[in-house]
Amino acid sequence: MNTVDCAGGPEADGSKEEFEKYGANRLAEGKLPLCAEMCSTKSLLAGDGEIIAQIYKDRVKTRGYGSGAWGWQTAYRETIAS
Repeated sequence: MNTVDCAGGPEADGSKEEFEKYGANRLAEGKLPLCAEMCSTKSLLAGDGEIIAQIYKDRVKTRGYGSGAWGWQTAYRETIAS
């Protein structure tokens, strides 16, 4: 049994059946998915779309990059062979 699941299935939130099949329903409990909460690099974001978009914009602005803020060339300083 997985006790750190993010969301349950079609069963009622918080029900015994849901817990037995899927473990704890973190989203129904008002919590973030565990992967996003525990991400050591803070690269996994979860929550309100507008807040996440603002975090992304702030990161791009802080790093001084344009639209190429992430990607192969930024990470590895090389282009992808064509």
